[in-house]
Amino acid sequence: MIIYKLIKTPLQYYVYDRNKNKILNISKEEYQELDRLNKKEITEKEAVCLKKFQKYGYLKDSILEEIVHPETKYIKHHLDHRVQFLILQVTQSCNLRCNYCTYSGNYTNRVHSGKSMSWELAKKSIDYLYDHSNEIEKVRISFYGGEPLLRFDLIKRCVQYVKEAYPDRITDYGITTNGTLLSGEIAEFLIDNQFSITISLDGSKKDHDANRKFANGEGSFNTIINNIKDISKHNKGFIKNIRFNTVLNPKSDYGTVRNYFNSEDVVCDAGVGLSLMEEINYKGDISFSNEFINIRRYDYFLLLMTMVKKLKKEAIPKFMSEIKAGIDIDYSTMEDVNNLNKTWHHGGPCIAGAMRMFVNTDGVIYPCEKAVETSEAMKIGEMDEGTDSQKVSEIMNIGKISEKDCKSCWAINWCSMCALYAEKDGKFDVATKRKNCAKSFIEVQEKLLNICALKEFGYKFGKEEMYV
Repeated sequence: MIIYKLIKTPLQYYVYDRNKNKILNISKEEYQELDRLNKKEITEKEAVCLKKFQKYGYLKDSILEEIVHPETKYIKHHLDHRVQFLILQVTQSCNLRCNYCTYSGNYTNRVHSGKSMSWELAKKSIDYLYDHSNEIEKVRISFYGGEPLLRFDLIKRCVQYVKEAYPDRITDYGITTNGTLLSGEIAEFLIDNQFSITISLDGSKKDHDANRKFANGEGSFNTIINNIKDISKHNKGFIKNIRFNTVLNPKSDYGTVRNYFNSEDVVCDAGVGLSLMEEINYKGDISFSNEFINIRRYDYFLLLMTMVKKLKKEAIPKFMSEIKAGIDIDYSTMEDVNNLNKTWHHGGPCIAGAMRMFVNTDGVIYPCEKAVETSEAMKIGEMDEGTDSQKVSEIMNIGKISEKDCKSCWAINWCSMCALYAEKDGKFDVATKRKNCAKSFIEVQEKLLNICALKEFGYKFGKEEMYV
């Protein structure tokens, strides 16, 4: 079975060869012939252009015998020796009540609680990290909530323990915070220990305060910005350790959010990442206005224009640079291989429990901080017993539940769907996965289309041989 995807721009015609993971520039006539073949209007023998492509190794049979993650046989080794990243949920409490927060009650899986992590559990988790990372040169510990700075006492104790117990290990620290408590001793400690700090800031005061409020209903913008200003006065380099995470939701005014991060002095030197409000397990409907969508698309168009040197980079919002990096990475992952492996898996699932290990306040281990904590399917162990390699295997091989679909999928090399998008009511569900597959197809097709269009306009990718 020959598996491919046809792509057309206003100027050229292309075919993506799944077996080679490569894009071929083809003629209009070849495009039309392959389209007829795809629709089963002609047979492979009748498709004259196939002989030309197959002579050079392209558009040959692409047979997947089994959907298996390539790291499956090494799972136990990874879990025993290559744990890279520990995320500690030091508390489920928070001093804010953000409308779109996963703990807000608007999601089915989490609510705010008074639970906090004990020192004994934190210490046990840290020891577990170092005991299971002897093949890793550098490890990372990140603190998560709720609002993790409510447990600054525990964070300090954890860092001090690492220094005393593991002085010869290289350790990076990170924290995700709402920024309201980021002042005085706390800020000084994070700076001194070279924390990477992610602060939730949704743009201007109007946009931020629309959702991110204290428990008494007051907006949190002024508190956060004043904290940042105060720290910056005493430490000019502080802002370079900061990354702002901006969550776009249906109430967001995208235009003012964009302009704020481009023009406001106090934040313009920091990194900015934009994400859309999480849809997984949300109880209601998340619909963005046409105006919001159109401005986002226009910004993407401006990005493409800067990449082909039709505009200067100053024409785009600063946070679009992360998207540019993503396009380059997408292209770099295209490999000219002899044939697709007989056993393969789409690329979404990570090595759960090794690449990331999220430990909640009760000591339950999950693949990452986005995992559904009420789901038995997403639970991969408990700190008292360690990580369960069988549960990890199930999450890494989530394609198994839709194996027939994955075997024949033209986008398998580009699919980034992890197990989170196949979970429903505590179990992995094939219908839920297929629903999200449809979204994945659109995303992959747009990526391939962008690569073709950029190439047409002279954009230089890293490895020219990946495109013919």
